[in-house]
Amino acid sequence: MTMKKILSRFVFLLLLHPALAQDAPHFKSEVFEKATPWSHLDFYNKPENFQFAIVSDRTGGHRAGVFEKAVGKLNLLMPEFVVSVGDLIEGYTKDSLEVNRQWDEFNGFIDQLQPPFFYLPGNHDFSNAMMKNQWLARYGRDYYYFVYKEVLFILMNTNDGDGVTFSNDQVEYVKKVLETHPGVKWTLFFMHHPIWAYEENDKYVEMEKIVGDRPYTVFAGHTHRYLHSIRNNRNHYVLATTGGGSDLLGPKFGEFDHITWVTMADEGPKIVNLGLDALYDHDVSNPQTRELAKSLVESTHFDHLVLTGGSAGEMKRSANGGLLQEASVKLLVNNTSERPVRLKARFFHHHTLSPSLDEVDTLISAGSTYQMNLHVAATRKVALAQAAPLEMMWRLAYETGKNEMPFYLEGSYQVHFQELSKKIQFTSMPIFLKDTKVEIKNPYAGVTLRHTLDGSEPTVNSPVYTGPITIGRTSPLKARVFDKDGAQSEVFEKTYTKVGLKPPARVKRTQPGLQYAYYEGEFKKLPKFDLLKPVSTGQALSFDLENLPQRENHFAFLFQGYLEVPRDGIYTFYLHSDDGAQFFIADQLVVDNDGSHSARTRTGEIALAKGRHLIRIPYFEDFMGQVLRLGWEGPGFDRQEIPFERFSH
Repeated sequence: MTMKKILSRFVFLLLLHPALAQDAPHFKSEVFEKATPWSHLDFYNKPENFQFAIVSDRTGGHRAGVFEKAVGKLNLLMPEFVVSVGDLIEGYTKDSLEVNRQWDEFNGFIDQLQPPFFYLPGNHDFSNAMMKNQWLARYGRDYYYFVYKEVLFILMNTNDGDGVTFSNDQVEYVKKVLETHPGVKWTLFFMHHPIWAYEENDKYVEMEKIVGDRPYTVFAGHTHRYLHSIRNNRNHYVLATTGGGSDLLGPKFGEFDHITWVTMADEGPKIVNLGLDALYDHDVSNPQTRELAKSLVESTHFDHLVLTGGSAGEMKRSANGGLLQEASVKLLVNNTSERPVRLKARFFHHHTLSPSLDEVDTLISAGSTYQMNLHVAATRKVALAQAAPLEMMWRLAYETGKNEMPFYLEGSYQVHFQELSKKIQFTSMPIFLKDTKVEIKNPYAGVTLRHTLDGSEPTVNSPVYTGPITIGRTSPLKARVFDKDGAQSEVFEKTYTKVGLKPPARVKRTQPGLQYAYYEGEFKKLPKFDLLKPVSTGQALSFDLENLPQRENHFAFLFQGYLEVPRDGIYTFYLHSDDGAQFFIADQLVVDNDGSHSARTRTGEIALAKGRHLIRIPYFEDFMGQVLRLGWEGPGFDRQEIPFERFSH
């Protein structure tokens, strides 16, 4: 018998030895006796467990190529299937040919994806009746469920109701699905908008009651910012982007492209976020890191003050303005967080200016402000107005341990030599009745603030600001900062105007609410209503536009009536709208918030006498989002929405 046959029979006999039997099925090895070069043989290969992936917003300012890259990564990872949380196409058009082209383009990407893909509508996919019909024609259902290995998947449409919510039919559908699947191992909800975070989330609260005590997890998108939170002891995830618009500040800021990888284990879903070039833990962005991220972003709002002239560097005048010889720069970095922040900065080479510092490396303690004092000298003659800005590269970072993910921001900042500091501010409203007290905020150390009230520019001989200034007549308040050598800043100024009370209208009998006229048209700014014919008129008892007759988009309202003012005084009005609106008292424009834009607030002040005042509020809606709110604050009360009981016509 050959040696080869002898060895083969010996190995065969060894493998039959009882000591070599393996407890783990599907596992075999030539290792025998007591040798065990492994930790254990409890393999994670239960047939009932599985792995799938989630992709988030592709659109809303989509970046070409990112989603396609994710498809390629998914084909390498090979999850059992992929689920979406919506916003797959740009949409937001009534051009059916364009929408059809966008869907064909997107489905071309999905054709390259090997695992199954489950569609879910976002607002970009389902924003009008035509897009809804095209979705249903292509995919048949806009909300649905499936069960995979004893896990219930419920995919919901947050654009199905009146606004961003669920319809009653959809809530009833979810109730029946849950009732018919009481014994599943876990329930997973997918939706586009994180409705649980909205002020008006009645439908979500109703759904929570239906879900009850069963174990579940919720996934959403829409915000383009990742956030993990816990509600009712259940994990809720708002995913970031898979190609949608983002500043990509990084995982700690919740702004990154990723694929969410879910492993369904016995104890529930295990989640990790796969950056397209990295891996991120499921809790990479949470309420605590969100606050730290917010503080770090706020700390990057640098501000600087430039002082020129003085005994150290006299300003020479010419036809081109002042010639810059030397300047003193005070640069502020404000750390608003509860942790120290390290600032590293360096200045680029400048052709005509030489800074006294090349690099800075300092630790800014929690809740404190760091002031960088920089001396700049001109290497050749340069006009102040033509001096190129001095550019600083910076990095702000939290001190982290060696096993922690770095937590930092970096960028550049330009020191413009004729730019006014934003940190020097005048308090008090610009109008007053009898007199007003004005404070000037100056956060810079080692300087003196001087002011005038007669219209002249402050000099080294002007009064020093030491506290609030009382102004009793219309005056231009001007201020300037000086250092100990007499170098000075540009002039800061604000005019305070003494006004009288606007008298009320003479009106006797009125009815509750406001009169409205409703118009239709594709407006980009407020139209001239006197040139238009209203579609309908009526009486409004609130600014809830959904309770008034209107079509989905492209319309306008003109509200008119009276506002009852409780007492004499100065009132600030807050007009919040999406899209454009204005607020008039009599013929005076108080707040201007015109133009096609998302929801935003603008303010204005006016002095009013007690009584009813004639008001007018023109408003128009361009496309998506219908918001109109009016608030105020005045003598004896803080900012609040105006009670509609104060309106009449």
